[in-house]
Amino acid sequence: MSFTNSATLANSSKAPNSPSALIPQERKRLAIDAIAKVSTITKLANDADTSRKFIYAQKEKAEEALNNAFAEAKDEKEKVLFYIPVTKTWLMQLVIALILICRSSYQGVIELCRDLLDYSISKGHIHNIMREVLDKARQANQEQDLSRITVGALDEIFQAGSPVLVGCDAASTYCYLLSEEENRDSNTWGVHLLHLQEHQNLKPHHTIADGGTGLRKGQADAWPDIPCNGDVFHALKPMLELIINLENRALGEISESISIKKKLARPRRLSERDKYKNLEKQLVISEQKSLKAIQLADDIQILYQWLQRDILSLVGPKFLERQTLFDFVVEELRTREPLCLHRIHPVRIFLENHRDNLLAFVNQIDSKMIVIAQDFEVTRDDVRALYELQGLRFSSQIRWEKDALLRKALGSAFHPVESEVKQMLDETIRASSVVENLNSRLRNYFTLRRYLGKEYLSVLQFFLNHRRFMRSKHLKRIDKSPKELMTGQDHQHWLEILGFKLFKQAA
Repeated sequence: MSFTNSATLANSSKAPNSPSALIPQERKRLAIDAIAKVSTITKLANDADTSRKFIYAQKEKAEEALNNAFAEAKDEKEKVLFYIPVTKTWLMQLVIALILICRSSYQGVIELCRDLLDYSISKGHIHNIMREVLDKARQANQEQDLSRITVGALDEIFQAGSPVLVGCDAASTYCYLLSEEENRDSNTWGVHLLHLQEHQNLKPHHTIADGGTGLRKGQADAWPDIPCNGDVFHALKPMLELIINLENRALGEISESISIKKKLARPRRLSERDKYKNLEKQLVISEQKSLKAIQLADDIQILYQWLQRDILSLVGPKFLERQTLFDFVVEELRTREPLCLHRIHPVRIFLENHRDNLLAFVNQIDSKMIVIAQDFEVTRDDVRALYELQGLRFSSQIRWEKDALLRKALGSAFHPVESEVKQMLDETIRASSVVENLNSRLRNYFTLRRYLGKEYLSVLQFFLNHRRFMRSKHLKRIDKSPKELMTGQDHQHWLEILGFKLFKQAA
């Protein structure tokens, strides 16, 4: 009897399993068995070597989950769409995405986490997260092979008064250079370009840039065999601004003449001061000034149209003809300089100094047309005629008359030759606008500069090169990143490249 009592006492004093000793799968099985009444609660507790209270707790948890899953929502807006497992790693992704995708400030990230996630995060923590991805982004930038870039666009932009050297692939918009420097002289440019050539195989066929002397000399020193074409936009923009100024000047002269005429129309109301001003003589002088101002504005407008539509146009005369026309425009500007010296002189000097750079793309077009003629065994004149045909409007009768003649002359070669000519025009780039576009996007990230310093440009360079375009006027760019467009190969999402795992909804 005493032996039985001692055994019973020993069994009763044995402690049940701690809830933490059971893995989640075992807890789920116990909850399902309890709901299904496979056994009594006591037997389930004994078999699992735990307490009846723990079994009841698992049963209630499972019943609550089932009720929530199958309950009809009172309001469709309150229906749970999906659940997100919020971990520290996921929160890091959220912080990075808010800053780079949404262009949020650190304070904005803090406010969002507080208001929507009921989670507190400090600026120091955000700073450490961005610092952590900085090295990975810089490494990805430096390891990228750039040998497939054929046309580079270079420019100097300014952020908070500091020069930033920028280089982009004109075709894919891939940014291969984004560096804030103390100055923008030829040595600084030369060092960067040599480094890109030696370490990342960058050797384009040619580049496009504005008239920056440091940039051009730096490239000439680093890449003596690679030409630097002129940026057509930087030639046309100052001349357009000149036209606007001259038109405003002409309007001012016209207003002055009208004012004098109004005074003369009401002689009785003239003040004593006006009577001694000899308004008739002033009117004659004012009208002469008005006519001269109007004539000058009209002349510059005509010269601008020649420059835009004929000389610097994608489709136009041969290289030598354009040179002659270009010199004519420059000479006409020189003739009119005395009429508005401080406005016309800078425009004329720029055009005069950059004629060959601005027309370099024409030489390349002429060379490509010779290659097309040789490849398809057709005459150069027919290829040029087909090239000039692309500059005529579809509504023009002359276009279709010439089209019919060329179809007859080229026969079966018409369509392949036309396709090559169109591709040649698509690939001809006359302006570094891709760099200007990049500059406009960088301005939205000034808050990063305040926290990370000039190193923030490495993160932006990585992000802009690896994020996929959601929309673009160029259809081939949609759902592609600049890197994919440049290399022709797919890559992981930019967050995955930084070492994160993207969240996916359960099927």
